[in-house]
Amino acid sequence: MVLLVEDEPLVRLVTAEILADAGFRVIEAAGAEEALKVLKAGVEVDVLLSDVEMPPGMNGYGLAWEIHRLHPEVAILMTSGREWPGPNDLPPGAAFLAKPCPNGMLVAHVRSAAHRVREARLRLKLESGPDPAARTA
Repeated sequence: MVLLVEDEPLVRLVTAEILADAGFRVIEAAGAEEALKVLKAGVEVDVLLSDVEMPPGMNGYGLAWEIHRLHPEVAILMTSGREWPGPNDLPPGAAFLAKPCPNGMLVAHVRSAAHRVREARLRLKLESGPDPAARTA
């Protein structure tokens, strides 16, 4: 699942369509607060794909750090056409894509990030052993 956070409706629509055409399930949010509500609702997100510049309130960097703090398993991809990250803007493991980003490159980055998250979740599940609730007689 990709959580797409973009305040420009047309950009959000086109990006969501590109990702959906590549086989991803996409949840759209117009800003940081909306994105955090999605995660608080318990939706399992593999990748956050967020713009940096947002409406008043938390920007994309703040959102990235908050998601990293609350859900460190989520891969974070940030995008912007006007604002490049400084030394401490992105949490560890996050990546930055400059806009405009070719569709194929965007899909490849999201696919790679989603794959890493799914593999890590599977490893964690295998390491923790079988679910005790599944052992019913």
